[in-house]
Amino acid sequence: MYKLMRLGLALAAVLYAQRIKAVFGLAEGDYVNYPNSGLFYRWEDVGTGIMSAGIGAVQSVEPFGTDLAYDPRTKLLFVVGGANPTTGNWRGSVYALDVWHSTVPLPTFLDSIGARRLAVWDTLLLVTRNRPPFFTAYRINYNPSTGSLLLDSLWSPTSALLRSVPEALLVWGDTAYVGLAYNPANVLDKDSLVLAINLRTRQVVGSWTTFANPAALVRVGSAIYAGCYGSYLGNLQISQIIPTVSAVTTWDAGYVSYGGFATDTGGVKDTILFWDGQDTLRAFAVTNGQTAPGAYLNIVSVTSPFTAYGVFWVGQQLWVTFTNFLDTSLIILRDPTRVPTPPYLDTMFVSMGSGGIGYPAIGRFIYVEDDTSRSVSTGISSAAGPVSLRVWPSPAVAWVSWQAPVDVEAFYLYNSEGQQVGAWRRPTGPLFVGHLPAGLYLLEARRSSGERLFQRFLKE
Repeated sequence: MYKLMRLGLALAAVLYAQRIKAVFGLAEGDYVNYPNSGLFYRWEDVGTGIMSAGIGAVQSVEPFGTDLAYDPRTKLLFVVGGANPTTGNWRGSVYALDVWHSTVPLPTFLDSIGARRLAVWDTLLLVTRNRPPFFTAYRINYNPSTGSLLLDSLWSPTSALLRSVPEALLVWGDTAYVGLAYNPANVLDKDSLVLAINLRTRQVVGSWTTFANPAALVRVGSAIYAGCYGSYLGNLQISQIIPTVSAVTTWDAGYVSYGGFATDTGGVKDTILFWDGQDTLRAFAVTNGQTAPGAYLNIVSVTSPFTAYGVFWVGQQLWVTFTNFLDTSLIILRDPTRVPTPPYLDTMFVSMGSGGIGYPAIGRFIYVEDDTSRSVSTGISSAAGPVSLRVWPSPAVAWVSWQAPVDVEAFYLYNSEGQQVGAWRRPTGPLFVGHLPAGLYLLEARRSSGERLFQRFLKE
């Protein structure tokens, strides 16, 4: 069962530990309609198979946040809040959420430190910043019984190599790799590099010169790959770094790119996905240093205002987002290399005023797999209990029955292309869908409070 739930503050108590696979996404606010950052949340209870999802504001966290990281020891989610709504200056504050129980940030946070990227290693929160010191490690000390959190600034490397704005951070084993863009406005500037910091010895242990502006880092097998964007006017360059080798191999990806640089979170695949400047998803093979011809899975946005934004690969699913900078479409596809083809839709949030996520953009995701047994409560729900929409049967033939809160004002039905194909005003019985072609549909229930609930079903 798949439920879209409003992110609330109360707890849904259970009597057993839950193994959960979750994806969190950081949604950008816009100062006005969405004055805070948002948190997208989709999790699977491994024991029951129940899927739940939601999105809601993270109060007091500034819009335009840039990153998020999860600490498996304390089970806290850390997020970066971005711009200051009053001055427009970059604040880069870091907040912590006891995410399995609440979306309210803990009182302790790192205020206005210029944070850009986050990662967690052992008991350390690693933060890259856009002002000195450019890299800082904070000791995480959390007491779940009292909800008290201490973030003690532990150390910052003094290496002269750390002298610019780090836009990429990757932790592999005991080493943090940091991408430094000394002068991304000058594509001829060869002073950009990837820096390696041993987190146990607290020493800089390596550096590799790359093409300008290495703003993204991923790992595939025994190598690290830097997405180097230069000034965003020329083609994306991809630099291969093998930590035991001093030389760097750089390939021209063949296309201009403005972002979206991802590979399988397990580091198993030999493919890197990125959006080109024409909103087409491209696949770069690290085995031969070439970009495959044509769009990957034929994914391309060809009609304004659909602009490609985020891409994320998790096991059997490929997540892609599009935006018109007012609303966001999140589409989740099955990975054709892991399950039988064709790679049809797993689930979808239609967008652009037709039942979309609402937030202007969502581009940063992380995957979390954890046991929430730290306490006997888990799951995020509204104060009155889970708010959900149930639809059955699936697949349906002529009619679908539903169960929803009593204050539903209307139902809207969308096909897999995001087109509205049905509407009902306060229905009291099953909905007739017998006239529709076979396929995947999304039913939206709009409540009097403005909340929207979603459920998908198949039509034979």
